[in-house]
Amino acid sequence: MRTLRIFFTALLLTVSVAAFAQAQDDDPGKQIGDLRGQLDQIEKGMKDDNITDSVIDDLRGQAGDVAGKSQKVSSSLAPNRDAAKARLDQLGPAPAAGTKEAPELAATRKDAQKAFDAVDAQIKQADGITLEAQQTTSQLADLRRIRFQQFLSRRTASPLSRPFWSEPAKAFPRDSANLSDFAGGVKTDLVKSWTDGNRVALIICALFGVLLMTGVRFYLEQRARHLTANRMPPGRLRRSALILGITLTSALTTGLGTQLLYLGLNWDETFSDDTDAMAKALVRIIFFGAFIAGLGRALISAKRPSWRLPPLSDETALSLRRFPMLFSLAVVLFYFLKELNRTIGTSLAATVMTSSLQALVLTTLTAIALVRLSRSHHAVNEDGDAPAPRPIWASLFIAAAWIAIVASWIGLLTGFVAFASFMAGQVVWTIIVLSATYLAMRLVDDLFETLLSEKGPMSARAQAIFGTHPRLLDQAGVLLSGIVRLALFMFGLVAVISGFGAGASDILTLGTKLQTLKIYNFEFKPDQILTAIGLFFLGLLAVRVIKNWMSEQYLPRTNLDPGMRSSLTTLLGYVGVVIVVAIALLAMGLSVQNVAWVASALSVGIGFGLQAIVSNFISGLILLAERPVKVGDWVVLDDAEGDIRRINVRATEIQVSDRSTIIVPNSSFITKPVRNMTMANPQGRVLIKLPMPLDTDPMEAREHMLAAMHAHKQVLETPAASVTLDNVDRAAMTFAVTCYVGGPRDVGNVKSDLLFDIIARLRKSDIPLLRPQDLVLRGGGSVSEGMGPTADSAPKASTDDPSS
Repeated sequence: MRTLRIFFTALLLTVSVAAFAQAQDDDPGKQIGDLRGQLDQIEKGMKDDNITDSVIDDLRGQAGDVAGKSQKVSSSLAPNRDAAKARLDQLGPAPAAGTKEAPELAATRKDAQKAFDAVDAQIKQADGITLEAQQTTSQLADLRRIRFQQFLSRRTASPLSRPFWSEPAKAFPRDSANLSDFAGGVKTDLVKSWTDGNRVALIICALFGVLLMTGVRFYLEQRARHLTANRMPPGRLRRSALILGITLTSALTTGLGTQLLYLGLNWDETFSDDTDAMAKALVRIIFFGAFIAGLGRALISAKRPSWRLPPLSDETALSLRRFPMLFSLAVVLFYFLKELNRTIGTSLAATVMTSSLQALVLTTLTAIALVRLSRSHHAVNEDGDAPAPRPIWASLFIAAAWIAIVASWIGLLTGFVAFASFMAGQVVWTIIVLSATYLAMRLVDDLFETLLSEKGPMSARAQAIFGTHPRLLDQAGVLLSGIVRLALFMFGLVAVISGFGAGASDILTLGTKLQTLKIYNFEFKPDQILTAIGLFFLGLLAVRVIKNWMSEQYLPRTNLDPGMRSSLTTLLGYVGVVIVVAIALLAMGLSVQNVAWVASALSVGIGFGLQAIVSNFISGLILLAERPVKVGDWVVLDDAEGDIRRINVRATEIQVSDRSTIIVPNSSFITKPVRNMTMANPQGRVLIKLPMPLDTDPMEAREHMLAAMHAHKQVLETPAASVTLDNVDRAAMTFAVTCYVGGPRDVGNVKSDLLFDIIARLRKSDIPLLRPQDLVLRGGGSVSEGMGPTADSAPKASTDDPSS
């Protein structure tokens, strides 16, 4: 127990010390002082005459961090200043000279003014640091751009001139001596690492490194092919996943194997600074070179055409199969030479020679690859069909690559070796970034198509998980794929631009310049717009979840009828959408007053152009609130008669007897007479008008009709069926047969069944429905006596007296 008390006491002390340290770190005065010190160090570092491009980039990042932190400090202090200002306003101004006031009130006003001045001074200091840090960032960007321009515009001797070859020859003895000294130091370090008890570690690391780069790599690639072919769902995701697996396997196994060799050689840190820096640089470049080789080999896939991701013919793939390894070796070689020149301090002539060789080799490899690609593309297929046209972006990139190659060759011949080397390296770097971005985009497309596509192999499982319509899943997959593709495109663009002396900080700086878009009196900021979009979609998702919960779980357990449930769910959806839109507008920066201003500005357009839509929308809300008609009612509106299936925002769907659907605007239910057959009484009435001859026994006929209605199962006992004599004229007497069924939808079928049964019963009893009239033609007589309905020759009806 004592041990437990000691433990909790120590824990409490630790938490208290951490809280105190956190409180000290959160002190605005201390934060402002630290930021001022960091900014002073940055300004001091940028004045160094020997500053490098990497240092400039680091200082730019630090200055941006200082600006962001100081801005946060200013924002955190703003509520305190507002509170102090409100306190001063509450106390009021000091009285005029000669006017006395209570000492307590004067002391309180003095303390409040002092607190306000202190917070206001801190905010001003933080704002000043923010402005100064932003100016420092701009100065560093200008310095980086000027140095980059000076680097590109630096001119040396042309390879066509004699000094280009004579100067390296003159500097060769000194460069050779420096190289010999460095090689001797490396040899000494290697011997030392072998003799100082590191043999076992070196042998083990070397064996595992070689095994990792050979056997393990081959095994992992085979396992990747097996898993993608047998374990993954069928579709294009297999190809993109396999290519990604081969690329990562090649890069990781080779890179980690090289790292193991480095660890074995430098197990006890016996390397000197130069040797250690060179070894680490070599490990990094081998890692990157392995990535280049694996990516190119996987994309081309010369030996497995069915797994090839880009649309390349077999001939094109075979002609390009060696170029990934050639580019990888060239990149590793020239980066190694660059680091070697920097480490041993070679002469300018040797550096120029190395840069010229780099420009020549890289541009030559790229040009040969483009020529082979062009020949294969213009070749006619075996079937005699012309090849498919290239995408526009591919044609533009190939044209830009040729322009860069020609510019590099011109710069090399004219003595601008730095420019030529830069253009060559940038072409290769752009190819690498483009290939990696292409693979990532295809992987994203295939992934979302497999998981969410309506036609994908996992569509049924996704529908079961999310419980939505397949088309909605398909749309969500396309939308998410587009968003991720846009993000990948931006990453690729940043990576390509970074080779031109710029980087992500420049794009972020451009983003800060475009951070606020002001239209009239409204300020739209990208972060607020993205937040509003995110809240909008999350709100719609929440509304959908609540609607599903209400309609499927809660409302079925109530006593509400199905029509009322549907109306409540629809009305809840409308209210939820309105609330979500309001929240999104507030997140975007539009206050209630601004929304009202926008609504008043659009009132004229709504009054004229959107009058019908607004009228139908309001009518739909009235229908859902008052419920003169609801889902499931049998209504008659003009020529439309049928069931109400759905009440939408603008119109109502009515399904008629032929199973077709009539779309009726909601305003018609408000402005026109509507007959609701099931509103007050859901029963349906069957009415049959049956004419019969005058000589028919009405009581016998009535008994047969009542018997037919009593025999039908759907005829209700209450109200009771009835047969009344509706009319008697010279030709016939008409019976009105009335009964009630469960609903108006059953009236038609029951009426037909009763007619069949009544007619059968009457015929079985030899009771005719109608007796045809006899037509008697008599000859003789005058024309006037034989014409007209009252003439002597007029035919007698069957009911007339024969003696007349």
